[in-house]
Formats: sequence, structure tokens, C-alpha cells
Amino acid sequence: MNNSQKIDEFIKTNPDCKIPKQLTIVLNGNKRDLETYRLPLELTFYNIKNGRFAAEYIDLVKNEGRELNPLNSVDSKKIQNLLIEIDPKQSKILQQDIQLYGQRDPGIVTYDGFIINGNRRRAALEILVSEGHSNFKYIIVSRLPQNVTTQDLWKLEAGIQLSKNVQLDYGPINELLKFKEGVDAGLSPIEIAKSLYGGFKEKDILEKLEQLKLISQYLQFIGEPGVFNRAKGIHEHFIDLRNILNSIRKRDSSPDEQIAVKQIGFQLIHDGVTQRELRKIKDIMVHEKTKKEFWQAIPHSKPEAAGEKRNRFLKADQNLEFTPTRTLFNSCLDTLTAITEENEPEKLLKRALTNLENIRPSHKALKRPETKLLIQQIETIIKNLKF
Repeated sequence: MNNSQKIDEFIKTNPDCKIPKQLTIVLNGNKRDLETYRLPLELTFYNIKNGRFAAEYIDLVKNEGRELNPLNSVDSKKIQNLLIEIDPKQSKILQQDIQLYGQRDPGIVTYDGFIINGNRRRAALEILVSEGHSNFKYIIVSRLPQNVTTQDLWKLEAGIQLSKNVQLDYGPINELLKFKEGVDAGLSPIEIAKSLYGGFKEKDILEKLEQLKLISQYLQFIGEPGVFNRAKGIHEHFIDLRNILNSIRKRDSSPDEQIAVKQIGFQLIHDGVTQRELRKIKDIMVHEKTKKEFWQAIPHSKPEAAGEKRNRFLKADQNLEFTPTRTLFNSCLDTLTAITEENEPEKLLKRALTNLENIRPSHKALKRPETKLLIQQIETIIKNLKF
């Protein structure tokens, strides 16, 4: 007997499990009223394709070396722990709320019992049962009809959890992954936008897909493909990088230049530049002088194996230094400032004086050939200045 038959049998032999409350949804463009039931927890299963914890599940799969099977009790426990640990504080609040007031709203399950909406509620109920509260062995769910398409399942979950007017705590990375899942399910960006009941336009979806594409390429660049949690906290940098790349494309830059800007941008993001600093790349690309200086970062901004970039960054940080790419970028910013102040020589001279005053004559770097060349260039400029 498969699980859908087990659910049918339970409903048949326990007619009081039916809740006098229907849930109205839209399937294939038509409204449907779903019957709601109070089912034993063991007749329902976590949905590992749930978008709200997509990035975290990817990490779990990587650690396990395989996909997890929610029908397996051991794997089910691992998924439950993942759901709780995403936000332990909110999970505890949910658990306490259910303990005091019961399950407020029904979840949604497929015909054979996989949860489309309500995974964390199920996790909270399981914790309560493990703590000895046997009256929480049941979950209230609305049951979908048979043969619901992948596209309809995506629209249903995203419509409930991702629409801007009812947006829940997906998190920015999982939101992007959910949009990609919609495309993978065969939905066009315009269909995705219309599925979310306002707040999103086709342009928004296309921009978010571009952002996710850049994040995916960045993860390849640092040697950790598909580990989307590595982009947490820096996801908005890729909005700025997307805008930078679109800007230089409009200036008829070559494909090689576009690749170079993207890779240097990736390196700078990895090396800790702020969004405001990153946006300066647009200005750097306007001037030939700063652009030529910027290209010097190309050899230091190549894809590498996992951990190599991180180790180099940590070593530089321990020595109170910047990485080579960021050092060159800072130099570009200094040059850019000088260009914008070319009609204010006094301001430039004061800055040059401040910099020179802070150089220790005994510093060993002054003996390097490249440093001696810089000093000679400074001397030449001073001689050419008219007093």
C-alpha cells in the first residue's frame, strides 16, 4: 500500500479527521477548494524541494554526499534539524505558539503526503512529540488533488510564500533559487511574475535571474560551485556588478574586457570591498589612465580551487595588508580622485605631502627597484612644476 492509499484509508476509517474548513487555491488557472484533514505526522513527509531552505539543503547534501530521502526516518530527522537550525529563535517561538494555541493554519500536502507549505510547523510538532506531548502527533493539512503538475506546484508554493504582499522568510539567496526553480520547471519570467500576485514584473524576474547567474559564476570562481550560502551577506554586491557589466556593454567594450571586469569584480567582492566601493568600477572604466591601472589586477583575479583565495585573504589580513587586487583597486581610486581634482592643484599637493611625510626613510621597501623608479618619477614631476 503506497502512502496516498494509507491516507485514503485513514480518512475513511477516521471520518472525524476532516476539518470543516476548506482552503481555496488556484490550479491551472482555476480556483479549487481543498478539503482539510487532521493527519498523523507519519503520513506526511518533508519536502526537500521547498524553496525556503534550498541553500541550506544544498549544504546538507554536500556534507552527506548524497540526496536525502524524507521517507527514511534518519534522513527525516536530519531535515527536521536543518529546518530548526535555520532560525532557532523563530523555531522556538513557533513551537511555543503551537504548544499554547495549537496549529493556527493548515499546511498543504500533495496527494501522497509531501508538504508543500508547512515544513517548519511539522518540525515543531515533531519536537513537541519528542518532548512527551503526545497530543501533537497530528498535523492539519489541506490535500492537493492527484496529478498536479510541477509548474502548478511551483506557482502554489511561490504564490503562498514569495509574493511581496505575503512574503515570508525565504531569505534573499533562497528567493533567487526559487525563481530559477520556476524557470527550470518550464515557466517563463512573465509567467513567474504573474504567479506572484503583484509586486514583481517580468523585468524584476529577469534581473534576479541575472543576479543569480553571477552568484553561480562567482562560486565557480572561488572553487565552491553550488554552495550558495557562501554568497550570504554579499548577495547585493552582485546587483551592483550586474549594473556595472550592463553599463560597460553599452559602451561597446570588448568581450575580453567584460570578462576581465567581471573577474576582477568577483575578486574584489571576495576580498571585502563594500558595495559603494564596487560601484566605482564604472568611473574607473571611463578614464584610460585608471582603466590601464585596473587591468593590472587581471593576473591576480583568476579562478582558483576551494580555499586558496580565502587563505590568501586571511594571510594579508593578518599582516594588516590588502590583497594584490584590492591594493591595485585602491590605487585606481586614488588616481580617480586625482583626476576629478585636476583643477585643484593645492588639494593634490597637500595630499601628496601627507603621503610623503608618512614614508619612513629606513623602510626596506625603498631599496626595491620599482620603488626607486617611483621616486625618480616624482623627482621629475617636481622639476617640471612651475613655481
